[in-house]
Amino acid sequence: VHEAKFAPAHTPGGNNIPALMSAEVINLSRNIIITGDEFRHVPCDSSLPEAIPGEETSTQGCRCSSFRKACTLGLHTAAMHGGTARIQNTRVERCGQRGIEGKYCLHFHKLHDCPTCLFKSNAIEGSHNRGII
Repeated sequence: VHEAKFAPAHTPGGNNIPALMSAEVINLSRNIIITGDEFRHVPCDSSLPEAIPGEETSTQGCRCSSFRKACTLGLHTAAMHGGTARIQNTRVERCGQRGIEGKYCLHFHKLHDCPTCLFKSNAIEGSHNRGII
């Protein structure tokens, strides 16, 4: 039995918002496994344009910032601009790109209405950045 535990999280505005302090436990084993290469660490480039003003990231590569001198590169997937994707009951390992905007393990990007698109019952392990977007 999993019991959720919450604790107050202090925000800059002084509000105490409950934050989940316990982890969920899931079975990561799957019959289909997509594994990225070993993670690579690359130096940042201060000449790259900022994707969103103030966020200090770029869609074009590893952008230097006040808190970043290098980025971590791993496998990423994307169904984009009218494409379709169905990934189900799959384990995805060594994925995501820390420090680079839009490089996620499993990613639907601006698909709009896509009734055939599906990410279901997947397990993401050893990822950087977000797992599923």
